[in-house]
Amino acid sequence: MTFNIKSYLTLCLVILFAACSKDDDPVLAPPAMSDIEIGSGNSKIGYAGGDIHVEAKITAPAKLASVTVTITPQEGTSWGIDTTYTEGFTGLLNAELHEHIDIPAEAPTGNYNLKIIVTDQAGKKTETAAVVEIKLDPTLPNLEDFEVSLSEDKTDLHVGGHIEAVNKIAKVELEVHGGGWEKDYDLTNEAMVGQTTYHLHAHVNVADAPAGHYHLHLKITDQSGKEMEFEEHFDK
Repeated sequence: MTFNIKSYLTLCLVILFAACSKDDDPVLAPPAMSDIEIGSGNSKIGYAGGDIHVEAKITAPAKLASVTVTITPQEGTSWGIDTTYTEGFTGLLNAELHEHIDIPAEAPTGNYNLKIIVTDQAGKKTETAAVVEIKLDPTLPNLEDFEVSLSEDKTDLHVGGHIEAVNKIAKVELEVHGGGWEKDYDLTNEAMVGQTTYHLHAHVNVADAPAGHYHLHLKITDQSGKEMEFEEHFDK
């Protein structure tokens, strides 16, 4: 075999270039979470028959793959969840987790372990954990027959339901968010304040909301300061 110095040098340069290119590839940081809130006011408390909300701002230099939320009892094998969310997360560099997790009325009271696990498209994971307490409080405000409907021209959103508040209604507030768009509405009126029951029938203008999928959170606060949030969804 004839030794070709030119071919040999070319091969060395190719190998050297490949090695340098590999060394120069950026090492992307794992996903990160900030502004984490679990329960109203970050109380880490949920109520049987109600829900517990979980919020976090998420960044992922290698782009998001999924976000998983788990809740497991510290004792026994009672109620728990293991839910993975991909819609609104997969492929994004930045996203916001904002979920209201329903707690069945029969869920035993006590301490539970809650985890938020963020996975990026490179397979890296970041996890945060907290202990949450599930309590029973029959005096919390409640909403039955929650209904949401959008007008045919997609500018007017109807929100309805039957409110019950043993400690009397103080405020009713609405938050609508999705796809980077968010707006708050105060639905409180004189007729409901101080009442223990009220049939809610409200309309809010969503004309400036772009087409997309939206989360709707209705918060009822009673005159003792207790509050409950209820969630619905709609597409525009």
